[in-house]
Amino acid sequence: MRLNSYEVIPALRNHGSRVAALLVAGDEPYLSLNLADQARAFCRENGFQERELFEVDGKFDWGNFTSSTQSLSLFSEKKIIELRFNNVPDRKAQTALEEYFTNPQEDLFLLISTPQLKAAQQKAKWVTTIDQAGIVSILYPPRVHEYPGWIFNEAKMRGLKLEKEAVDLLAQNNEGNLFSVIQELDYLTLYYGDQVISAEELRSALTQSSKFIAFDLSDAILEGDILRINRIITAFEEEGEAATLVNYLLQKEISTLGEMLLELSNGKNMQQVLSKVWRNKQPLYQQALSRLNLRTWKNVMKMVVQIDGAIKGQIRENPWNAIRRVAFALSGQRLLSLSAIPVVK
Repeated sequence: MRLNSYEVIPALRNHGSRVAALLVAGDEPYLSLNLADQARAFCRENGFQERELFEVDGKFDWGNFTSSTQSLSLFSEKKIIELRFNNVPDRKAQTALEEYFTNPQEDLFLLISTPQLKAAQQKAKWVTTIDQAGIVSILYPPRVHEYPGWIFNEAKMRGLKLEKEAVDLLAQNNEGNLFSVIQELDYLTLYYGDQVISAEELRSALTQSSKFIAFDLSDAILEGDILRINRIITAFEEEGEAATLVNYLLQKEISTLGEMLLELSNGKNMQQVLSKVWRNKQPLYQQALSRLNLRTWKNVMKMVVQIDGAIKGQIRENPWNAIRRVAFALSGQRLLSLSAIPVVK
């Protein structure tokens, strides 16, 4: 089946047991990574608990791939094998894929990512072979006239209600930068929920967040940049930003790091662990993981409770100081001691 990105997951739900693979081909990072994330989530929901990742270049040993397709873990009956190609598959890779799909394994799902394929390459035997056994999705970034429609659909999936003028404003402010659009939509989802957003309200929200978008705090924490962390949090506090928003993003980052640390402790290598985040963020996560351990992470988890308590007035402490303490600890430094006092009612 040849499907666009919005058709892939519905097709997997309808025909999942008969789909042996998904080929995602495209040069736009957000589109490729997002579709791959959705496919992995679908597989996990349907019993594919084991996953093996191969980064494929010209020196890749296809014997490792063959061995992986012929063996399953004692603890899992279904497995995802992910092949990430740095370049369009060469003759050796094409042959290996063609041979595998002559008799694909019922309990394996192959998730294959490649750069964009030209029209002639899309007709190659290895592609048509995958087409017959699974799904092929060729991803193109939205063209100028399609861009507002793409933004509207992404907003709708997040429960956001944007007026047409607001959609047009987002399109104008983020020409061709899909990652930037997604960051803005995620911010608006937290800030406005299901409230209808006009162009004027959007402009106001973007102005409020223009100095330090909340996601900048995540990068500063992962880098361990104490001075930048303090500047961003201070700016949030001075601008009257909601501490609950920053707390939500902080907890989301902590959860991601905790999952990654647990996977490392269970024997997965760094490359496998980093595969769950955007490629452009992988160096930052690797930097954070190199200085953190599970013991530190568990201590941070205890500290996070204090943020919620301060926001709700259950303890006497400025919520922003509690946020600073957690952010500094994640950066590898304990610069603020606990100053909270329980509220006696």
